[in-house]
Amino acid sequence: MATTRTARLEVRLTREHKLLLEQAAALTGQRLSTFPVSVLLERARQIVSDNTRTTLSPRDFERFLQILDEKEPPPELVDAFRRARGR
Repeated sequence: MATTRTARLEVRLTREHKLLLEQAAALTGQRLSTFPVSVLLERARQIVSDNTRTTLSPRDFERFLQILDEKEPPPELVDAFRRARGR
């Protein structure tokens, strides 16, 4: 199923930047109109992922599971949640 593209994003570039984008697009086999979009989307997804996902080491993951089994969370965890909400 084809997706209709209706939103626009316009940018002004230096001549050198445009030439660089043209070269990179050609090297990747993409058209100049699709290359910047693919790069921007890839980078945007990475930024969102890096800032919305938490990765634990195996040791920290085991500790996290232990905390979940406890009746009362440790004060440090309560403080961490409070700080996270304040962002």
